[in-house]
Amino acid sequence: MLLSRKAVFLPTQEQEKILEHMGYAAYKLWNVANYEKRNYKELGMERFPDWYDQKKRLKENFFYRNLPSQTAQDVLQQLQEGWKSYFTLLRTNGVKNPGPPRFKKEKMDITFLKDAIRQEPGRIRLSIPKQLKSYLKSLGVDANYLYLKTKRFSDIHIKELQIKFTGKKYTAVAVYEMENIPLEVDNGHYLSIDIGIRNNFTCYDSAGKTFIIKGFLNATHYYDKKIAHYQGISDAQQVAKGIEYPKKSKKVLSLYNKKKNKVDDYIHKATRYVADYCQKMDIHTVVIGDMKGIREGSSLGRMNQQLHALPYAEIIQKLEYKLAYNGVRLIRQKESYSSQCSPASEKVGAKYAQKAKRRQRGLYVDGVVIYNADCVGAYNILRLYLQKKGMSFPEIRGLSAPLKVSV
Repeated sequence: MLLSRKAVFLPTQEQEKILEHMGYAAYKLWNVANYEKRNYKELGMERFPDWYDQKKRLKENFFYRNLPSQTAQDVLQQLQEGWKSYFTLLRTNGVKNPGPPRFKKEKMDITFLKDAIRQEPGRIRLSIPKQLKSYLKSLGVDANYLYLKTKRFSDIHIKELQIKFTGKKYTAVAVYEMENIPLEVDNGHYLSIDIGIRNNFTCYDSAGKTFIIKGFLNATHYYDKKIAHYQGISDAQQVAKGIEYPKKSKKVLSLYNKKKNKVDDYIHKATRYVADYCQKMDIHTVVIGDMKGIREGSSLGRMNQQLHALPYAEIIQKLEYKLAYNGVRLIRQKESYSSQCSPASEKVGAKYAQKAKRRQRGLYVDGVVIYNADCVGAYNILRLYLQKKGMSFPEIRGLSAPLKVSV
């Protein structure tokens, strides 16, 4: 199992100079390689240059040699993945008129791989390429290695370390490996989850309990308003100066970074709550609605911004590894008709769907019984999973008054 751990640090002047030059070299190498890919015929190349070709030919490139070898190869690999996605979109028509990877305009984040990393007590030693060492000496920086002093990673064996340039402070993200924990045997106790915009995690415990975790909109709404306000001011000032394509101001970039940190914090806390709940209640299987393709053709009016901003993939990724850490399996289940079928219907499917019973936001009325609509969705997601396996459904309980959870 691959996991990651993050640490934020304020770089020293020496660290800043070294990392800034590496970030500059990385984006220049990207642009050199991207120019070749875009213009390989004009450059007289017989075929499109792939990663294997470029990593051999560009070894003596000035910018390649200003990076640790594996770091330079990682830059070329990222570019290759971008082109691979572009060709896939062209072939499948996944996006109308897709464009190839763009040229970079500013420094790139730096990834150090295992050959460039040495862990020492209380610090990490990172390699500096020979060519860059020579240049740094002319700037008054006489360093054989780049050292990061942190105890945050002292108990893990780092496979990869990425340095992200996030304003004055930088972020170090360490990737490490942990032995896979065997999954627990299915004990017939389930938790199903319906992911939504307002009620982000609506959870149904097959023992007859429901709870809702919300907070994503609170985490983003404030920053969305501030970003729009300051970006409007910045755009007007730049247009008045004759700038045709206004750039994001430092204030706006700072707000974007704060918003991202707020969202990351919320997702970590929400998924941690679910994982801890499963461990406490001895739940071995979690069934979550499969949200793949949910944005395609979706229109919720004023909610469109939130629909497209909700990071589904990140939620799944963080929830899956936290559950796996406790031996709990995560099952993705298609949500078809889960919000339209009554909990009392024979099965969940098109034949039993009654859209009119979902009267308004959050309200599902079945005869004289009133349910919370999102709880019905979570309950039916579990039913879809169980009916596929030919298993009986749990008794209809706890769908009217879910517990509201704050994280």
